[in-house]
Amino acid sequence: MNGSAGVDRGWLLLSLVLTSVVGLADGLLGRESVLAGLLVVGPVVACARLDARRTALVGGYALLLALLLGPVNDIWGTADHLLRIVVLATGSVLSVYLARSRTLREHALGNVARAAQEAILLPVSEQVGGVRIATRYRSASRDALVGGDLFDVVNARIGVRVLIGDARGKGISSTQTAAAALRGFRNAAYTQATLPEVAKSMEAELVGRIGPEDFVTAALAEFSPGQVTLVNCGHHPPVLLDGDVSFLEPHEPEPPLGMGSTPRVRTVRLQPGQRVLLYTDGLAEARNADGEMFDVLSGAHRIGGLMDPEEALDAMLELMDAHTGGSRDDDVALVLCRPL
Repeated sequence: MNGSAGVDRGWLLLSLVLTSVVGLADGLLGRESVLAGLLVVGPVVACARLDARRTALVGGYALLLALLLGPVNDIWGTADHLLRIVVLATGSVLSVYLARSRTLREHALGNVARAAQEAILLPVSEQVGGVRIATRYRSASRDALVGGDLFDVVNARIGVRVLIGDARGKGISSTQTAAAALRGFRNAAYTQATLPEVAKSMEAELVGRIGPEDFVTAALAEFSPGQVTLVNCGHHPPVLLDGDVSFLEPHEPEPPLGMGSTPRVRTVRLQPGQRVLLYTDGLAEARNADGEMFDVLSGAHRIGGLMDPEEALDAMLELMDAHTGGSRDDDVALVLCRPL
């Protein structure tokens, strides 16, 4: 069960409980105080979060209680009872209409988010140059697909260059920062001779476009025959997948882009079959109910036997969901590279 479904079920339970409490109070008070009109609180609460079908369920339950309370209050069949039923039915129908309108609006916003994601995070081919590539992206937002995580892959003259990063914050501000970082990468990846120069071009693109407290963590990789060259600007270290797994830590920690980063290069020799996993903090900092973070190395070890990059990333996300119970507190981006 994902976090959204859990919230919806909780909201449905809340709506039904509120309706039941009003019905119980009405039954206990009897003729002295008829509260049947307040039963509309259930469908009204439901329509704020639930879809039309579940809102109608709550409204139907409220109407059933109103009918059953008629004899208890000794008003069954009277004009007063009929009026209360009509008012409750009208409120329930209006709640269903509002729930449907909200659901349609959220669906339209989702379509806009998909278009924005396609414009910012361009689709990556399954093979770029001599490297098999798989990517995954999940937004923390329930109603949108875009956020501050970013990735891209280009087939430059010197080799296949890969970027993964995380713009500080959430929502539209982080999305704009991510777009600026991607623009800098795409402009520089084809023209700059080295990865540090690519990183410097990205930082130059961010200057004047982000606030004084904003930044982008980034990891860049360049695949050439038999090796991968890495630059890390304050980002989580990539993982080397082989018979064993290990972090590809930078020689020295570097600050993120936007904070005066002076990136240094690390070159790693690659053996046939070795793969490199790049990821954002949505994976590394995913927490379970006890606050324990997801063990990236353990997860990488468990997917190490899956040579197909697509299957491996799906398995990694399943492991993360099993750890968190399906809840999402941050965007997640994954890129798995397998040189051929």
